[in-house]
Amino acid sequence: MEQKLEQTLSYLSSEINRIQTIAGTLSTVENEHYKTLTNLGDDSKFQKLALEEQNASRQLSEIKNICLALSEKIEQLQNDLPQ
Repeated sequence: MEQKLEQTLSYLSSEINRIQTIAGTLSTVENEHYKTLTNLGDDSKFQKLALEEQNASRQLSEIKNICLALSEKIEQLQNDLPQ
């Protein structure tokens, strides 16, 4: 039972780390899009797109932070398991 739990926790940790990496990468891309769009001028369409990109970047950063917290919790659980 404990071995299955350890395997499950390892799997969850691995997948959460993947999600964290993907969210971080996408957040960076969205932030670069925001910067590019804000430098294109005062066109309201570009400004609206820029704000949407900025919001997406923030949300992806939050997902990354959630994944980090979940990974830390899983690590704590793994450390608490009897060896």
